[in-house]
Amino acid sequence: MRISLKIAVLFVGIWFTGKMIFFYTQILQDEASVKFQVMWNILCLLLGMTIGTIAEKRSENRQESSALGDIKNTLGGGLLYTVLVAGLLYLYYAKIDPSYNANQLAKAEEVVKSTLDDPAKMKELRKDPEMEVLTKEEIYNKAMTNYRSMFNPVSTMTISLLGMLILSTVNAILLTVIFRRILFKQRTF
Repeated sequence: MRISLKIAVLFVGIWFTGKMIFFYTQILQDEASVKFQVMWNILCLLLGMTIGTIAEKRSENRQESSALGDIKNTLGGGLLYTVLVAGLLYLYYAKIDPSYNANQLAKAEEVVKSTLDDPAKMKELRKDPEMEVLTKEEIYNKAMTNYRSMFNPVSTMTISLLGMLILSTVNAILLTVIFRRILFKQRTF
């Protein structure tokens, strides 16, 4: 196994250890602090890709390397990190902390009920031709179906997989440019 892949797995472990520490100590567990957990994930991804790429670049023959090869090597660690973290996110929200999604659904249910009970908001909803013919219960069921599909572990895993895939690709390109142009002073790209 290449050193960059080993480093990616190491940073997956670091990320998950941090996530579990946050969970057991109940630090950063409220709605407003979720962004800090996302930033923790992004930091671990960036560090894993950067350190893995530096380790790979130090052991390779720089005269025979190409920018495309560097992007491929950098992206390899990022993709491994992405797949493993997405799987761990599914495990976390399905088995370790399913109450987070249940709380989100309860809050969404309160919002939907308060919207349906307010005559002014209901009148605004009825302006939509699709909602015009639906009963109050049908509108409630439709809204809650959308929220249930949004707040489940599979959706969380899929969205995080897509986001980290895009971030890994952009970071692989940027890291290659930075390493080839600045750190390792290779002027061919």
